[in-house]
Amino acid sequence: MTLLSSFLIEALKLFVEMAPYLTLGFILAGLMHAFVPRKTVARHLGDESVASAVKGAVVGVPLPLCSCGVIPTGIGMRKRGASRAATVSFLISTPQTGVDSIIVTYGFFGWIFAIFRPIAAFISGIAGGIAVLLFGKNSAVDEHWMKYHQPAEDALQDQREKLSLGRKLIEGGRFAFIDLFGDIALWLVIGILIAAAISLAVPQDFFSETVGQGLPAMLLMMLFGLPLYVCSTASVPIAAVLMTKGISAGAAFVFLMTGPATNAATMVIILRAMGSRVLALYLGSIAVLALLFGLGLDYLTAAMGWTIHPLMHHEHAISLWTGYGSALLLTVFMLRHFGRKLMKKFSPAVSGSSRTAIELTVEGMHCSHCVKAVGDSLKSVAGVSNVDISLETGKVIVNGEGVDKQALAEAVASAGYKVTKLS
Repeated sequence: MTLLSSFLIEALKLFVEMAPYLTLGFILAGLMHAFVPRKTVARHLGDESVASAVKGAVVGVPLPLCSCGVIPTGIGMRKRGASRAATVSFLISTPQTGVDSIIVTYGFFGWIFAIFRPIAAFISGIAGGIAVLLFGKNSAVDEHWMKYHQPAEDALQDQREKLSLGRKLIEGGRFAFIDLFGDIALWLVIGILIAAAISLAVPQDFFSETVGQGLPAMLLMMLFGLPLYVCSTASVPIAAVLMTKGISAGAAFVFLMTGPATNAATMVIILRAMGSRVLALYLGSIAVLALLFGLGLDYLTAAMGWTIHPLMHHEHAISLWTGYGSALLLTVFMLRHFGRKLMKKFSPAVSGSSRTAIELTVEGMHCSHCVKAVGDSLKSVAGVSNVDISLETGKVIVNGEGVDKQALAEAVASAGYKVTKLS
């Protein structure tokens, strides 16, 4: 019980440390969602040029999307006319950071990491876009995905832009604390638990004594981070605890870049969406830039005499009330999220008359953003009255009258996903 209690106390301490910065980040993310017109942004990314790659990174850096949620957004931009260079730049830069993770990074590491992280995301995104511009080429896979459009999403965005100020704020709050929080809730918990376990189980200076401080440690962090699913916010406590166990700031930064930037599921989707050549350029850009930025950060900290003490930067600036109050607020939303998932899992699906129910199996959904994209697209089909989606199984039940099954399959494809079964 002593070990368990120590583990829980360490996890709680990490959560309370994150909570104020995480809450502020969610608020800013909600405001961005409410007031930044995504359709207008996508319209400026159409040229196959360096400028287009730069614009893709500019758009991507502040957006609060994980490496899973960024895929349907990026593919949607591609189908609305964004170039391959801009799309890859967006796909690389977006999941590495965001307003929420930048603030949490500042809370755990201080201003050096908080500034360095978005700069690295920006430059690596541009580098990936330029690599695709120089060495990529249109594939049959890419052309297949480009034959669909997204009128449903465009129409929904037009509706959002016409909302009153109050309604926009409500929509922003719902996106931040329900949709976005739902996307990262599980991974946030996993990240904190992993960080707490490392803190208790791994001896001080373990990594510096076993793998060293330079390139070997960075390669280890890169191999650990590339296939792992961890959002940019949840990666922060893991990297911070790893630094306390002996890895250098540069090696920790390699994990902060590669962990959120990609994962095994993302690789499969990019392969299917844009082909193997683009996937290779995408992964190569992330790996090379992560190592360069890791080495650069270690060089700068040594040359400039910077000292980085993770987990100890702003404890004096955050009052006990603020920390525990923010943690309590996030816990309420976390309990709501997991409670609703459990209720949905153990309750029968809502489906009107079985005579009018159509069942689909959809491949490629990995988060609540995916579910929303598929649901919104299906609801735009004539005759559809209700859509019930199970993220865990990929099963979708559509209810309505006179619904065209082929139109449903095309609606799913227009959102960037694939119907594998339709009955």
